[in-house]
Amino acid sequence: MAPVREFIDFFLRNKGLGILLVLGLVAGIAGPTLFRGAILPTKRTDLTVYLRAGEAVLDNHAREIYSVANVRHWHYIYPPLLAILLAPVSKASPLATVPLAYLLSLACLAGTAVLSLRFPEDARPAPWQIALAMIFCLPMFLNTLTRGQFDIITLFLMAAIFYNHLKKKKLVTGLLLAFAVTLKVSPLAFLLFFFLMKREWKILWSALLGFVLFFFLLPSAAIGWNTNGALLKIWWGLMSISQSDTAYRHYLWNELYSPFGPHHQSIYSVVTRLAWPSETQFLGRSNRTVRIITSCLSALLLTLPFLKARGTAPGEKRSALKQLAEFSIFPMLMLFTSPVNHIHHYTVIYFLFLAALMLRDRIPRGSRARRGLDWSLWTCALSLTLGTMVPVLGHWGLPLWGALFLWGTVLFCPDPKGFAVPAGGTLTHHTTCPLSNDIIPLC
Repeated sequence: MAPVREFIDFFLRNKGLGILLVLGLVAGIAGPTLFRGAILPTKRTDLTVYLRAGEAVLDNHAREIYSVANVRHWHYIYPPLLAILLAPVSKASPLATVPLAYLLSLACLAGTAVLSLRFPEDARPAPWQIALAMIFCLPMFLNTLTRGQFDIITLFLMAAIFYNHLKKKKLVTGLLLAFAVTLKVSPLAFLLFFFLMKREWKILWSALLGFVLFFFLLPSAAIGWNTNGALLKIWWGLMSISQSDTAYRHYLWNELYSPFGPHHQSIYSVVTRLAWPSETQFLGRSNRTVRIITSCLSALLLTLPFLKARGTAPGEKRSALKQLAEFSIFPMLMLFTSPVNHIHHYTVIYFLFLAALMLRDRIPRGSRARRGLDWSLWTCALSLTLGTMVPVLGHWGLPLWGALFLWGTVLFCPDPKGFAVPAGGTLTHHTTCPLSNDIIPLC
């Protein structure tokens, strides 16, 4: 890790070279993004899906947002709010909308870094840690930017939620969470479990208020109560059919439901690919055994953070770093446990990388915990890169297994407070029974 840190620090010290490097990367990504989304006759960007739904709203055909499709026959699958927000720019030229979306994502990426630097001192990452976490996330960032997806906006909203949570702005925190979930049904939905675990009732009540506002009131004010209600009913049906044995008959099978695309990196998708030799053999047959196994595993993963925190007394003060580590694991849970998801949703792993890097620097060199964090960091980063670049590795779920490894390492990482310096000056590690309180040995 030291050589990597020195390399990053070199560009941080020599700001001119660092700025040139960043600008070169931004320009290098802008080229294929604009070419795919604004220049090719058949626009290869998901942005057109959202804009097509927005156009239906603008033309007073809001009831059709789930039936209209772009030129590649891809359909809108999110709650009505995003289509309503994009309606004003839905008929603008791709030469305007694609660069605008790209710049918005870059601004959100910069905003994520700025907010990370404004966390309280005991959870404030060093600039090199932010840079390295973003380097580790480059495969997902590239996928998100070039495809015209909004997952970096989700990442910024996640940073804003944690920042406002630490600032004790409970109403703002809950409303931001509700907005992020409603906008694109993001992995941040599982942050509700984080705040439940923390017993943050005011935040949960404000999130409920936000759901009422963003799912019902604001969309209904724009397109009418009956229309919004009908659309939400359709949307809920689209979300609930994904694991059924008849999902292959649905028009969204190839777009969303099929677990056989290597870019799908949920536990259900990967285990289905491992259980069935091919999609042809899978179609029309029951996948009940896989559903039971993966549902049980998902329930176990969701239970583990609560078991780990069960020794925490109500109102007990937690370090901001410990809260960041806990905060980072819940959005990943939705990626693991949802029926299907795409690799670009893994942008939220930035906070998991950040938590692991900060925990690592507060744990003595040579300890098993530090070695475990090093191994998990590099294994996860390598698996995400190779799994994104090599389809066969993505097919076998390499990004999922790497992310699960890092997730488990952060979850069971010893609290840095468990390392103490006794009178002799030698670092020792205080451990207790696993899952009994905050100080848990890394086995």
